Amino acid sequence: MKTINSKRGITLMELMVVIAIMGVLSTIAVPKLFGAGEKAREKIDLMKLYDLRNAINLALIEDLDAMTKYTTIDPKANKSSLNNTLQNGLAADQGATLFVIELHNQYSMNVQNSHKNANNTYNVSAMIGSDGTFYEALKMANFDGVADIIADRIHNKHKSSKDTYTSQEWKNQNGTWYRTTPRHPLFQSRALNVGKADSNTRYTVSIHWTDPGNPYSVEVYLSPNKGTYTSAYLSDNGTCFSTLGRRGCQKK
Repeated sequence: MKTINSKRGITLMELMVVIAIMGVLSTIAVPKLFGAGEKAREKIDLMKLYDLRNAINLALIEDLDAMTKYTTIDPKANKSSLNNTLQNGLAADQGATLFVIELHNQYSMNVQNSHKNANNTYNVSAMIGSDGTFYEALKMANFDGVADIIADRIHNKHKSSKDTYTSQEWKNQNGTWYRTTPRHPLFQSRALNVGKADSNTRYTVSIHWTDPGNPYSVEVYLSPNKGTYTSAYLSDNGTCFSTLGRRGCQKK
């Protein structure tokens, strides 16, 4: 009887086919793998907004007047006027702005108290101060360095690095500016650390009443330039950076 030898080698053609198939699979699987990692980081960043919201709401549960108790960092600020700005902002579509983050695909994040091209109608960054509800809420939510940056920017003392943040000189055709970046990163995802173009992309960290008709709790969201509480930042991965959930991006 004839013995059949089953140990046949792989031909060059078969090897090339296998390599081609592996190449196709890698172009599909690898981007999805990295996309899943980025989406997970975005969810972690979104949780920080929930932490900030919960810290503010906890203060409101303990005292409905909690948001009016603070030491302003701007000696020129009128507390009565600031309180009115806060209340008007909480009920307006734009919301009340706590601070601004500026992203650029070649530079580190820039934290500012305000910017003329951002949502600046109801800016209450001066209320963060060195104590009070907003200061403690930022601390509890691990937004380290933000309060110090805002204070130094208001007093024009932000042109050198400090213990909690770095200050880097940045120049463009309009002049010399300073990018103030917390030493402890605020966010982990690429979406909240890298801009989409060779120019600054700005978002305001803003707050709004959950229900303006029943003002007992607030929502926190990242709003693009002059956006509203229903047009929060929606990432390419579908993450809506608002504690309102998908409703926060319904006008996208």
